[in-house]
Order: sequence, then structure tokens, then C-alpha cells
Amino acid sequence: MKVLVTGAAGQLGRELVRVAGSREVLGLARADLDVTDRGAVAEAVGGLRPDVVVNCAAWTDVDGCERDPERARSVNTEAVGFLAEACDAVDAHIIQVSTDYVFNGEADTPYSEGHPTDPVNAYGASKLAAEEASLAWDGATVVRSTWLQPADSPGMVERVVDSLVAGTPIEVMDDRRACPTFVADLAPVLIRLAEERVAGVVHATNAGVTTWYGFAREVALAFGLDPNSEILVPISEDDLGSSLSARRPSYSALDNSVLRDLGWEPMRHHRDAIASAVARITAGSA
Repeated sequence: MKVLVTGAAGQLGRELVRVAGSREVLGLARADLDVTDRGAVAEAVGGLRPDVVVNCAAWTDVDGCERDPERARSVNTEAVGFLAEACDAVDAHIIQVSTDYVFNGEADTPYSEGHPTDPVNAYGASKLAAEEASLAWDGATVVRSTWLQPADSPGMVERVVDSLVAGTPIEVMDDRRACPTFVADLAPVLIRLAEERVAGVVHATNAGVTTWYGFAREVALAFGLDPNSEILVPISEDDLGSSLSARRPSYSALDNSVLRDLGWEPMRHHRDAIASAVARITAGSA
């Protein structure tokens, strides 16, 4: 299976290329392929003729998208249409990586794949339109995930550990809830979805629902420190005032019901992923 990963310089794209194993994987970063250029996309996909394209390319600056919705539509929506069209021309399967931000956050239980969408910001709207653009082509897959954490660069775990070690207070949001997801766990799921050409919308997240403050407390516990430490300062979105341009969904946990119905093993709990990340950090500093 030949896999083309667009957005290969991003945290998920890098991990997909890393875990692909014996498969032939072609990673194209923004510098290699401008996905907003329809002709360039058609030429790249037509020339490489992959079996599967996993699109990780996106503009994920939520506040930036709110300030410049035209750019958001160009990168996050129109480009997906170009990729899907190019895939159709060579009979390649497309997997579009999407987001929990397609929901409005008013639920109190995890969103299933079939739950009505209702984005509350320009980023979510652009990603929902991208889902529609890809699903317009027969057999496409849309994979929604939440709160991605990197495998090979500093993320939330590292930020919290650094603050705990230095004794420097860190403000952590405590009024949004979702499923923190580590790309090291998500990437193999995407590869398997590619192999099996599972069509339609799929939710894929680490298990467990929490806030960023709850996440930080789990980091402290894994590090052997007091989770009630005054270093961890819970705050709300209101505390950030005008620093945010875009509204965020307050609850965007996802129910991985399609994967469950397929009989797949659930992705590990985010608590276990945090513990593994802390162990890696600790081993690296020893």
C-alpha cells in the first residue's frame, strides 16, 4: 500500500510517516505541495498515484481562522476538494482528518458520529465544509479527533512538567471538556483505516473525558507530585477576556462508536498515555 501524507511536517503527519512501517509512505509538507493549488495537487497525486491519501494539512490557528475566514476556507475546505478530486482520478482512497470543533459544545455526553453538527467558529465551519467536500466522493473517510498531543516535540505534558519542576505557576483551562488524544495512538488507527478503507465518519480519540486542568493534574500524579499543587492554577475562558477571537465548544468529547462497532480495541485511556509521556521525559532527563 502506497500512502501519501499531506501536511507531513505537522505533528500528526510526522507520526504517520514514522509509524508506517513497511508500507511505502510519501510525506509532503507545505513546502513540497501547496494544497490550495488545484493544478499542483492534481499533478502530485496523479504523478505519485498513491493508494491512499491521508490529509493532515490544515490551518489550525482557531483565532486566526476567525480573523481570516477566507484563508480558512481556502486551506481547510477548498484544498480538500482538490485532494478528493485528484484521488478520484487515480482511484485513491482519501482520509480527511477533522475535529471536534464541528460540534457546538452544548451536549453533556460524548458526541457520536451521527450527531448533528453545528460549529460555533470559523475554524469549525471550514473543517465541517471540508468533511462535506471529501464525503462527496464515494468511499471517503473522515476521522474526527480532539486535543492532539505530539509525539516528538513539546506539548502540554512537557509544559506542565517544566512548570512543576521549576515551581512556576501555570494557568490551565478548567471549563472545557474533551478527550486528549496522543498522535502516537491516533496514527496507527489512521493507517488501519487506510488499509481497510473504512468509509464515512469515524471518531478516534484516547479514552476518558477531562479538562486541561484535569490533564495537568494527571501529569503531576504521573510525575509523583501533588496534583493539588498551587503551581496548577485553574482558569476559565472568561479569564482570558479579549485574548481569544473565536468561541470554543465547552464540551466536545467524542464517542468512538464506529470503531467499537467494528470490534476494534479501544485506544488507551489518556491517563496511560500521559504516564508514558512522563516516563519518556523522565528517562530523557536522567
